[in-house]
Amino acid sequence: MSEYQRYEFMTIERPLTGEQLEAVNALSSHIEASSTHAMIEYHWGDFKHNPIDVLHKFFDGFLYWANWGTPRLAFRFPHGILPGDLIDGYDLDDFVTFTKYRDHDILDIHFGEMEAPDEWTEYELGSLIAIRDELMEGDLRALYIVWLAGQGMIEGYGEEEEYDEEEHEGEEEDYEINVPPVPLAFDELTAAQQALSELLQLPQELLVAAARHSNAAMSSTEDDFVAWVELLPPNRRNDYLVRLARNEPGLSRLLVKELRESSQGKTRATPSTGEHVTYATLLAESKAIKAQLEREKREQEQLARQRHLRDIHDHQEEYWHQVDLAVTRGTGQGYDEAVRVLIELREAAEQFKETREFQERFHTWVRAHLRRPAFVKRLQDRKFTLPEV
Repeated sequence: MSEYQRYEFMTIERPLTGEQLEAVNALSSHIEASSTHAMIEYHWGDFKHNPIDVLHKFFDGFLYWANWGTPRLAFRFPHGILPGDLIDGYDLDDFVTFTKYRDHDILDIHFGEMEAPDEWTEYELGSLIAIRDELMEGDLRALYIVWLAGQGMIEGYGEEEEYDEEEHEGEEEDYEINVPPVPLAFDELTAAQQALSELLQLPQELLVAAARHSNAAMSSTEDDFVAWVELLPPNRRNDYLVRLARNEPGLSRLLVKELRESSQGKTRATPSTGEHVTYATLLAESKAIKAQLEREKREQEQLARQRHLRDIHDHQEEYWHQVDLAVTRGTGQGYDEAVRVLIELREAAEQFKETREFQERFHTWVRAHLRRPAFVKRLQDRKFTLPEV
């Protein structure tokens, strides 16, 4: 496959103005842009601008991926809506940056060393953009998914490179790995969080292992905004009204954040801290889970196959009629279909101990078609016993 790169941007807070859209369209001759979305695709060449600068200036979400891997996902937030220590304790320096500007803050998730999946997979920003809102609501499950992927990259790199014990002697004693808590409700990932795990190629069994250490989401009391607004000083209320009149992006989020923070200890309970589990523990547990999932998959496939063979056994006349119709078409495609159905009839007969009955009926039926050499060759290739002419 030839080279392929996709850059995708979206706005959430407000559409682009006409002037902004004109500036966005001028970024590349490969761009397709509207007031809320921009897509740039390359089969050769590269984007000549820093995509994070473009995000900061015009958009709220950005996704990059190529057919060789290196996914990148970034979001722009109203300044101050997320805590400054958002990614502290995750050890994500190689994969995530959180940069605070005067007007906006940007979370940049970049996995430059990650290879593409074995099968061609297309990713869309629309399936991931909800993560932005989730983070602003305090849902950190996406960050934990990124941490799992980062740990997987570190472990994977260690497997590929030869490890020199003398060179790294004493490093484990000097370096303490931070282990973030497993977020609440990790067993109920949102569609966007599931899409993020697919973008970062996290195996399902690892997500299941982490979910087993997660607690259910706490039911919280309903936000009492009417009462909380009364707790704000008059000057703060006036400030929000002026900023509302100026149509400041993200203002409602900032107001809700301040109201909730001011109510802490008065009407809201502090969420409990989740369990801290090392990646090594999760990886070990995921191996057993993978074996269990594969075993369950095989069992389900066997059950489905048995149900299918039962259906064939109970409706043999219909399947023999399919064989007749297919073979009389006299085409290669028809012969292939006839042989496929005959194989299933043979397997159903073996399943129900009726092989002799199948052979007798097959011999009687096939005599009328022995003058079709292409069909006979297909039967012989699939080990069908033909009657002597």
